[in-house]
Amino acid sequence: MKLYNIQVSAYAGYKANERPLDFTFKKKKHLIKNIIQQTYEKNVSGGLIRRFTVKTDEGIIFKLCYNEKQDQWFIED
Repeated sequence: MKLYNIQVSAYAGYKANERPLDFTFKKKKHLIKNIIQQTYEKNVSGGLIRRFTVKTDEGIIFKLCYNEKQDQWFIED
């Protein structure tokens, strides 16, 4: 599994970057239609990783993750 750093526009409600709204990958913007699955896990450095399986408005499924400690979004390939 490879991780690529991506730019994400996210909803910030109770906490920052609560859930992704859209993202840019390989110079293309993808609008998120719905979140299929959301999970949480702690990484080895003690930070929280939030993982999202999302479906875009084009019907494509992507796996995104947000590293809270680094404040960075990634896409899994």
